[in-house]
Amino acid sequence: MKKILLISNYFTPCTLTPSQRITFWARNMHRLGYFPTVITRDWTSETRSHQDTKRPLGVKVRHEVFDTHEVYYLPFRPGILDKAYLAFGESALRPLFLVVKLVDVFLARFTLNFTSFANFLPFIKELLKQNNFHSAIISGEPFYLFRIGYSLKKDFELNWIADYRDDWSTNELQMEKSGGVVRKWIAQVESDYEKQWVGTADALISVSQVYTDRIARFLDKKGYTIENGFEEELLTLKSQPLFQEFTVIYSGVLYPSQDLSTILGALQLAKNADVPFRLLFLGAGYDVKERRRIEEMVPMELKPYVEVTDRLPREDALVELQKSHAFLAMAYGSMKGIPSSKLYEYMALGKPVVLCPSDGDIMAKMLAEAGLGFPANSAEECFEQIQQIRGLYSTGKIEELKEISKSKIAKYSRFSQLQQIREVLGD
Repeated sequence: MKKILLISNYFTPCTLTPSQRITFWARNMHRLGYFPTVITRDWTSETRSHQDTKRPLGVKVRHEVFDTHEVYYLPFRPGILDKAYLAFGESALRPLFLVVKLVDVFLARFTLNFTSFANFLPFIKELLKQNNFHSAIISGEPFYLFRIGYSLKKDFELNWIADYRDDWSTNELQMEKSGGVVRKWIAQVESDYEKQWVGTADALISVSQVYTDRIARFLDKKGYTIENGFEEELLTLKSQPLFQEFTVIYSGVLYPSQDLSTILGALQLAKNADVPFRLLFLGAGYDVKERRRIEEMVPMELKPYVEVTDRLPREDALVELQKSHAFLAMAYGSMKGIPSSKLYEYMALGKPVVLCPSDGDIMAKMLAEAGLGFPANSAEECFEQIQQIRGLYSTGKIEELKEISKSKIAKYSRFSQLQQIREVLGD
């Protein structure tokens, strides 16, 4: 077995979506001839809010060894940016947080000692003095972890791969989310960091071909696409009884670019026709600003039909998803090439997916291939699609839809995607 370093901020028992990718890789790379050593921060499964990810955790390094991989959990001590977020990030003092952000960006040019992962590089350097590794794969974000790869290449000549779950300074979604002159200035500084740090990588990986092509052009590097995919276990989950009310679920956090007016318009039409449905935003309350946006957009007469929950443990969230009649996906404004990580989960669970509004791009294509897509670009179209889905349940054709989709989505399983790692690592 070839020894591989996997460096990631997110890893089980963290239940946030970013942890799923590297956790699966660590547990399954042995099937391809690799033994991963994971370096991550300490985590607890009790992560209910964004603030929870910023609080101190752990007092010493924990080392867990399995037949398939090993993990080093390093104590987490918030750096200056995370401390500032806890103090000012969601309050009227947010401008102070932005000032600290500017300082953090400036200091990253020289050192990671003021960040929340200051202990990563010293620990890894000591580990490399005692072990030989074939390569390192570093997963971002946080993208400042790529500075570790830059240092390891310089000091140890260690080959490393940059794994982008999103793109960094070329990321249109984050630019739109944060906006403003300050964000644009930071993006320019970080683009210099990206070119310098990832310029030492042997290759890069990203989660969609659009992302991969864009990053590869920016860095003039060889790029590979390994999509997030879904765990095969989702195909065989024990079934759950459906909600009594017809329920459409959106899973995860929303972005400001995602337009809620179309689905809310469809709900209004459904209410007017005396066939209202329940609209559940599962876990969207994790982001305080997006919870507020949803709640402010819902008209008073529709509030009884709309619910926003805090983040749930993954097992509980899966139960809620199985009880729904349909899922909701939404385009990210006019931006293309963005595959929602939840889309893979939706497909594996085999429920109809209302894509409202449709992106007319990668999500629409994937759902059409799977036979699960019900795209709409107006409130009227969305209402009609939901009525069509109701008809599938009333006629008993819903199970047929699920069975047909299973064979069509096999290529999107996590292991099917992971098999490309051999080519990435030059094997």
